[in-house]
Amino acid sequence: PAEPQPAAEPIQNDFVMPEPTAAPAAAPAASSWLAKDASDNDKLMSALAYATQVIVPVIVPAVMLLADESKKRPFQKFHATQSLGFLVAGVIYEVLAAIVYVLLSVVTAGCLACVLWVIFLAPVVPALYYAWQAYKGLYFKIPFLTEFMVNSKWLEIPAE
Repeated sequence: PAEPQPAAEPIQNDFVMPEPTAAPAAAPAASSWLAKDASDNDKLMSALAYATQVIVPVIVPAVMLLADESKKRPFQKFHATQSLGFLVAGVIYEVLAAIVYVLLSVVTAGCLACVLWVIFLAPVVPALYYAWQAYKGLYFKIPFLTEFMVNSKWLEIPAE
């Protein structure tokens, strides 16, 4: 018959679990801040400046920069100018994407062409995201682009 085995000694562990603490409140990103002077009309027009870049580029931001009423609104002026810069960056991206698309399609005898068309839609996602941020009434910095536009004196960053 099987003899009963002695109980194993408990393992001594010096590790003590720390007490759970409340997570700190998420601080707003340093690259975005809430506009204090933006009306609902400012938010809507600024969002349209980015969102329409997907369908009919240039028109809405150009009208915003040419209209006397919009020129006086710093929130609209900031986003109209920044959306035009985003459009230029998007066009540069599309040209490079077309070159990559053609080269990879030729090299693979057209096999990748049915998959690579997706690269042309890449600017749509940030354009819609920036439209949403503008609609929420936020000033924000687009990585690399905003700093370039500020350094070139094309864009003025409003006070946070």
